[in-house]
Amino acid sequence: MLTIVPLAMAQLVTLFAVMQTVENDVENRARNSLAIGGNVIEEYLATRGRQLRASVEVLAADFGLKQAAATSDSITMRSVLDNHSLRVGADLALFLNLEGLAVAGTTNTTALSTSGYSRLIDTPGSSNSTQSTLVVGEDIYQTFAVPLNAPVQIGWVVLGFRVDDSVIESMSALTGLEVSVSTSSSPASRSVYTIENSGAEWLRLSVPFVGSVDNVSVILQRSMQEAMLPYVQARRGLIIFGVILLVFVAIAAAYVSGTIARPVRILTDAAGRMISGNYDNAVDVSSDDEFGNLAASFNAMRTAISDRAQRITHQALHDPVTDLPNRSNISRCLQTEIIRAKDSNTNVSVLSIRLQRMNSIASTLGYNASDEVITLAAKHMEANLSPGEILGHVGTYEFVLIIPECDQSNAVASAERIGSILGAGVTLGRINITLHPQIGIAGFPQHGDNAADLLRNASIARSEAETRQEHVVVYQQGRQEHYVRQLRIVNDLRGALQSDEIFINFQPKISLPDGEFCGAEALVRWNHPELGFLSPDDFIPAAEEAGTIVHLTRHVLARSIRYCREWQEQGITSRVSVNLSARDLQDEYLPYFVLQELKEQNVPAHRLTLEITENTVMENINHAISILECLRDIGVKISIDDFGTGHSSLAQLKNIPLHELKIDKSFIMNMLDDEQNAAIVLTTIQLAHHMGLHVVAEGVEDEDTLRRLSEAGCEQAQGYFLSKPLSSDEMLSWCRKHKPKNYRNRRLEKRAFAKKA
Repeated sequence: MLTIVPLAMAQLVTLFAVMQTVENDVENRARNSLAIGGNVIEEYLATRGRQLRASVEVLAADFGLKQAAATSDSITMRSVLDNHSLRVGADLALFLNLEGLAVAGTTNTTALSTSGYSRLIDTPGSSNSTQSTLVVGEDIYQTFAVPLNAPVQIGWVVLGFRVDDSVIESMSALTGLEVSVSTSSSPASRSVYTIENSGAEWLRLSVPFVGSVDNVSVILQRSMQEAMLPYVQARRGLIIFGVILLVFVAIAAAYVSGTIARPVRILTDAAGRMISGNYDNAVDVSSDDEFGNLAASFNAMRTAISDRAQRITHQALHDPVTDLPNRSNISRCLQTEIIRAKDSNTNVSVLSIRLQRMNSIASTLGYNASDEVITLAAKHMEANLSPGEILGHVGTYEFVLIIPECDQSNAVASAERIGSILGAGVTLGRINITLHPQIGIAGFPQHGDNAADLLRNASIARSEAETRQEHVVVYQQGRQEHYVRQLRIVNDLRGALQSDEIFINFQPKISLPDGEFCGAEALVRWNHPELGFLSPDDFIPAAEEAGTIVHLTRHVLARSIRYCREWQEQGITSRVSVNLSARDLQDEYLPYFVLQELKEQNVPAHRLTLEITENTVMENINHAISILECLRDIGVKISIDDFGTGHSSLAQLKNIPLHELKIDKSFIMNMLDDEQNAAIVLTTIQLAHHMGLHVVAEGVEDEDTLRRLSEAGCEQAQGYFLSKPLSSDEMLSWCRKHKPKNYRNRRLEKRAFAKKA
């Protein structure tokens, strides 16, 4: 007995010590599981952050967004942000300027403050991408701010992803712990601490969500009662079964220790593999307990992350409509081909291909049909590629073709081949749609030695083809400076309208045959503070392409009507003529604007003549005619300018509500020396009179021409022989000094249309 008692006492002491050790061990393991869970959460958040950042960078590389941001087109920016946030599952999207102020955003961001976004970026004016969190009411967003460069930084693109229940459930499934997300006034602490909740003891760990403006933390919790359950059961067994059970408890403790540590090690190793980007090996834990469930969740997460990473990578490098390489992918492929060409001393050609008339197809058949046409065009071109050629879709209607080992002459031949393929058209339903591509060509090494330069120069050449109405144009050195200058002009135009850099000159008109002053044509001029004097040919085409021509036209209309009123107050009653562009004829509010200006200045409507060209009307003739009819109904006179140089037909011309026809100066200036020009002028005058139109001849430079035009029945004339373009004050002076002449009755020794010796 004495032996048993000391042995029993020794066993009791040993068992007590073992029980204490087991209790401490269980608590330590519970703390370790929280620490490991914290590591898993950090890796999950880091992986999620990298994936979501890729989506934001794809948006920041979007050409349409850059162009819209560069031209401050908030409507287009909102459309791009809405589309992209919907595609990637973002809950809010913003475009911030360099000071961090919101310029445009998705519709669900309008309720947010526009002044508090600067805290989402690193520092206003910096160019570093920033990940942060944003607390709005009860919602928490994970935000990513990426600089938008075009090519220099012009702002920030911000996407926000709501931290909702699904994210919390994913983190809980990963760790097997109770997970919640909360905000606090102080940063999260990475140490495990104990709390009392409803009389129970809990272990808690706070993990920072990401580096954030608002202190957002992921809270991991584990009940000590649950963690200590094996110990409680062992203690109860020891009390019931005595000394023998102590042995089994020790064995059970060792077993429990093994069953906990092994799955944790396996999960830790799996987390390490996922950190390194290895998603190939599954977690091998086959048990029915919480570790088995955690391992299954870990495997599901591994598969989902791997699949999503592959999808994101593919989406980041391919166009969603055609599944062809996108701009960034094409740029990378082109740089690779350039390196190969340098090593092998060969050439690389780049073709920038743009499909024309796609806007009209979209407006007629719908945008889905437009996308189908683009897809069919891509398939036709892809089916006819030679080995080694790479085709990419880099814009809405723009493709890029990379041709390795190809010089300029072969590139032109390839461009003609592409033109023939697309010119054959594509079949959409029962409709055969003919495509009209315009192609720009740039080549390595003569036009650039890197991908960015070649793509830009090919695009410049394509724009040159559009301007010159040619199918294929090869890039010429120096054109880049021209386009930079045009971009500068477009950007400065709005400011010029406000600072009175834009001014108006007037060229007088006289009536024939009496030579009386009868009106003037408004001619816009620009005295740029740095570029100097700019003629209309320098800035009007650029304004038309950028869409700012409407603002310029309204500026000229308002000033011209005001000057007409000032002349009227000085006793000079005359008409004023103002030119309209094709975009002006698409402006449904133009008649209301004209009517309002006429009423405000108290100028009769018949004193205003609006001049259009044949080509501007033909772009959308039905809509243009409706606008012109509205203008005619309020009393404004309509004149067709540069008649004879456009592409309209007489069948279309008769439908336009015209009062006046202006013969282009190219026919007038040489009519005395060119019998064909003279015949064209006489026939045009007769045609106009038969149609009930008055005729104006522009470009008159001598009295003989005036006399012959008067004899032919032309009603009005203008040109440098009468006067160069004058300012408003100079116009008043000219009118007072002008002495009318009867050109029909004047006889000169030299007859009109007589050939010079």
